[in-house]
Amino acid sequence: MGKGKDSFSFKEIEKIRELIVRKCSADRSEQKAIRSKMRGMGFYITDFTDDNITSVEEFDCLIADGKIKCSDEKIADLKSDDSHTTMNSKAYMKGNQSSDSNLKEGLAPVVGENPRVLILGSLPGDESLMLQQYYSKNGNRFWEVIYSLFDKKPQETYAEKTQFLKEHGIALWDVFGAAVREGSLDANINQEVPNDIRMFLNEYPSVNIIAFNGQKAAASFESYFQDLEESSNLKLLTLPSSSGANRQFSFDKMKEEWKKIL
Repeated sequence: MGKGKDSFSFKEIEKIRELIVRKCSADRSEQKAIRSKMRGMGFYITDFTDDNITSVEEFDCLIADGKIKCSDEKIADLKSDDSHTTMNSKAYMKGNQSSDSNLKEGLAPVVGENPRVLILGSLPGDESLMLQQYYSKNGNRFWEVIYSLFDKKPQETYAEKTQFLKEHGIALWDVFGAAVREGSLDANINQEVPNDIRMFLNEYPSVNIIAFNGQKAAASFESYFQDLEESSNLKLLTLPSSSGANRQFSFDKMKEEWKKIL
């Protein structure tokens, strides 16, 4: 029988992942303190492997293999694709929830070299998910607003638009990697699983501004990443939602608010 436990809440799992990231870059004296924090949460590495865990990926493998369980049935399955070795975060729920037609998985981040701004939404709407393109719904003003900040008109193709973001140091992602949601309304989001934004910021330390596309994204970030909110290295901006449903802001007023990312 192990010294600790094998079932953790989702927030505990996120905290352990954060400690592993810190441990990998810490010196020997700091590693001892980090191990003590893990044990205080009931996590003993020796309960699961004879070897030391040297990366978050190894920890995620223990979760995927069922050796570590998530008590609230939320889990992030961090898998890489051809272009992102650490950030392409896909999420799923355990048990019968995995076949729920209302389970929506988000998109990989749009990011170039040395981004300085990370724009976070909550979770792409159904049309964006179907097309695998951010802010594709007719009426959403995101692309028009972004281009207007540089006195340009939106280009035609999605590839041109995402390249435009990269050239101007803007990265794009969401707070949530997955959630159960009927339709596209943020108000219907539940059983959400956040993206690994901490890992993203570790990979791209050039980011110094996080801008939230709407109040839902800002409030969700606050719920899961309070420690990042307190970071003196980051400026956080809550901007009016670019959704077509947000008509309390005229285009000119919205553009004025979004200028803050510059």
